[in-house]
Amino acid sequence: MTAEITSKTQDQLNLSALVLMNNYKKADLNSWYGFDIEDHLQLKNVERIAKLHGILSGVHLRNSLHRYETGEMASNPFEKLAMELRNDTTNTFEAKFNAIKNPTSKNAYKLVWRYRFSLKDQKLYGYEFAYYIFLMRIGGALGFIKPQEIAMRLEDVDTRMKKTFSSWGEFHRNVCIGDEFIRGASEPDISKYPGTETLWECYQRLNIHHADRFKEWNI
Repeated sequence: MTAEITSKTQDQLNLSALVLMNNYKKADLNSWYGFDIEDHLQLKNVERIAKLHGILSGVHLRNSLHRYETGEMASNPFEKLAMELRNDTTNTFEAKFNAIKNPTSKNAYKLVWRYRFSLKDQKLYGYEFAYYIFLMRIGGALGFIKPQEIAMRLEDVDTRMKKTFSSWGEFHRNVCIGDEFIRGASEPDISKYPGTETLWECYQRLNIHHADRFKEWNI
């Protein structure tokens, strides 16, 4: 039997809501995992998502959580480039930017240039810990991690995030910026499957359908 979710735990689980809804639009935000693990089709979907993230066991899950927790996935590469670009003038940056041929690299440079000072402290921690919690929920649905351990890890993450961000809006914007940094340009790609949306679009939808739960940033 799965442990009951307290209102505080629900608030902590909500840190992954944006990523969860982007991966599964019908996700149940008021549950440990976001998926109905009794539903065979939903469980198959969980297995597919886990496989995409290289999570096939509890060991894989914890290794992945460690990479997100230590900034390896986004914050470290972001800060490394930001540190370099803080020394550039507009002219030297433009020279570097124009010399880049790879579209993904161009987008990364443009994005980091824009946020090189404003995210000096926050880096992309919001993005990383949203994924950290999302992957715990996926792992929990597959039996790789127990709710009791999820709850302990959530407490730790929540303390860090509440010290780093001052509102849900600030936190969610960081999640979106991180997603754009990792995945590439945020402009709609007409070559993608119809209906594919960016995380920014998902953020707008989340605020419309679940506005009430993202008003209070409970410290």
